[in-house]
Amino acid sequence: MELQGRTALVTGFAGVIGSVIATSLANAGCDVIGVDKVKHDIVRMSIDEIKAESKRNVKYFQCDLINKEDIHKVFQDLKSGDVDILVNAAGRLSINKIEDLSDDVWDEDIGLNLTAPFVLIKLVIGLMKDKGWGRIINISSIMGIKATGSISSYIASKTGLIGLTRAVAVECADKGVTCNAICPTVVDTPYSYWKELRGNKGTFLE
Repeated sequence: MELQGRTALVTGFAGVIGSVIATSLANAGCDVIGVDKVKHDIVRMSIDEIKAESKRNVKYFQCDLINKEDIHKVFQDLKSGDVDILVNAAGRLSINKIEDLSDDVWDEDIGLNLTAPFVLIKLVIGLMKDKGWGRIINISSIMGIKATGSISSYIASKTGLIGLTRAVAVECADKGVTCNAICPTVVDTPYSYWKELRGNKGTFLE
């Protein structure tokens, strides 16, 4: 696929998955728009490294994706039509038994893992259809397909993200726009809670 000159928006830019995706897209010829909640200074080195390696433009927007108003503020400074590729890589995982899961934590997990991708897709999909080209990639999880205990809000949100992906894919099938979900298993990041959840990764995978 020829990506030279395309523009990709990647959420979760400061995370391991998001940063690797952003780097790969830049190296493939895309200009990159990174979005995450951390301050610009924290990702400045990553931005400089991607620019130096790929020779592509890299912009960064600090944004709390749980807050819809924050998302819309990003797009006040950014034309929706500038986004050819949308990668929803931001996510969070909370560990709580169902009886201990607060409404606030549930809302935050659903907000970041499911509602934010919906809002972003809604903002870019119309112009993708008009252009006759667009790529939407949602980073779901193996937990969107399988299940385990104590992460019900994560499982619900990632399962919902797969459903949203299917719905968008069908709706856009004849418009030149594709929508796919990737379902990673355990990824070793600072946000990997598998040891806390199951003692160790081996036990969890069994």
